[in-house]
Amino acid sequence: MYYTERFADGSEKDYATFIKARSYFLAKTILIEKIKEDDSSTKAKAILGYMLHKEYKHTNTNQKLTLSDWENIRQSAFPNLNNFLFKKNLPRPEGYTNRFNKSTAESCKNIGFKKGDENWSRINRKGIYKKLDERKGLIWTGGEWAKWDKEEMRQTKNRIITALVLNNNNRKKAAEYLNIGRTTLYKLMARCETKDWWNTEYPIEKRVPPRVSREQRSATQKLVMEKRRQKGLPFFDKSKKAEAKRIKNLKLAKVKKRDRERKSLIPKIKEALASNNNIRTLAAKSLNIKYVTFKGWMEKTKCWVDWSKEYPSSYNKNDKLTWNTVKK
Repeated sequence: MYYTERFADGSEKDYATFIKARSYFLAKTILIEKIKEDDSSTKAKAILGYMLHKEYKHTNTNQKLTLSDWENIRQSAFPNLNNFLFKKNLPRPEGYTNRFNKSTAESCKNIGFKKGDENWSRINRKGIYKKLDERKGLIWTGGEWAKWDKEEMRQTKNRIITALVLNNNNRKKAAEYLNIGRTTLYKLMARCETKDWWNTEYPIEKRVPPRVSREQRSATQKLVMEKRRQKGLPFFDKSKKAEAKRIKNLKLAKVKKRDRERKSLIPKIKEALASNNNIRTLAAKSLNIKYVTFKGWMEKTKCWVDWSKEYPSSYNKNDKLTWNTVKK
């Protein structure tokens, strides 16, 4: 077995070892479990296995294995009485980021499918492509898009409606009922009617998950913690990076909660001002709170509502004309 071990700090090393098993899948499973047992933070990747058989030959000398070779393999193979995994370190060539080849930032740009007009499927596309919202009333004949017979389209639409009604508007179950894939069902729906029509007439039912009791949630958390303790894993990641992320999330949660509470005050303030001719003192009395508290509410919510502009007071000292008029 040839494989790579990835350690917790991100470094990697390549190894070769012998595993006794009846199949490649079983050998791979044994190897992964043994590496986890030795160090739970280490992961095995890029595993390749080759079977040793009676006709096996050395890759360098092209000679069959001798009896002493077979004995050495048997003694160094895992599982063994000592429960020890004998592994040979395979140094990587200079410049290799894995044990197979070199990869740089430039070479990675040419790997995988590209977006946009340079995408392989778009360059090698056959026929005339149409977007989903442009396929309504059309059918693909194998070489081009043609007009769909109205009667056939009506029958297809009715079959889809029947499947949705029988399956409580569940798209996946409706597709299974029609013996087609869910993606095909969505395409047929788009060609019969627009997406908005289906969502309005036959909306998807979003089920609310059942509320879990406090006792059940506590029991689940204890079970998870016990499993982590048995595996020797830490309950919480207490590294500086994780702690900084946790504190940041706590601060964001507090800000969101504060903003949510402040936004809930806006309708109350608006209703009080509108019913009291924008006079702040009377609005505070109608809400049965102090004038200072009411001004504090307005100060906290001024980032969302410009109170002096939307609900100007006739006693605003900043407006000299209005103030003088009231004074007279």
